[in-house]
Amino acid sequence: MPGVLIHTIAAIICLTVVHLLHYKWEYSLSIFAGNFVPDVIKFGFSAIKQGTLAIFKLKQDFFYNKLASTTSNPANWFTLGFFVLGICLLLYHFHYIEKKKMEEYDELYVFFLIGIIIHLILDALIMEAGYWF
Repeated sequence: MPGVLIHTIAAIICLTVVHLLHYKWEYSLSIFAGNFVPDVIKFGFSAIKQGTLAIFKLKQDFFYNKLASTTSNPANWFTLGFFVLGICLLLYHFHYIEKKKMEEYDELYVFFLIGIIIHLILDALIMEAGYWF
C-alpha cells in the first residue's frame, strides 16, 4: 500500500490550500477526509469482513474486489452526491434547513467530492504509471 504516502501528502497539500483560501477548518477537513474515504471504505470493510486488523495483508477475495471496483468508479460517487444533494434540497424545500446552512453544506460537500476526485485521479496515475509496483 505505497499509495498511502502519496494520498497523505496530497491530502495535507489540499488541506493547506483550502484553508489558506477560505480560512475555515470545516472546508479543509472536508477535502482532507475526501482524500481518504475510498480507501477507508475499501480496506476498512474488507478488514472487518475478514476479521483482521492487518490491512496490509488483506486477501483480495470477491468482497475486496467488489469494494475496490465500486469505490474506484467516479460515477458511483457522483450518483451518491446527487442523491445526498437531492435529500438536502428536499429538506431545504420543507424548511428543515435554512438557506445559510444549505449553502455551507453545499460547499462542504463540494470540497468532499473534490477530495474524492483527487484521490481517484492519484489512484489512476499510480496504477497507470506503475511507479510503486
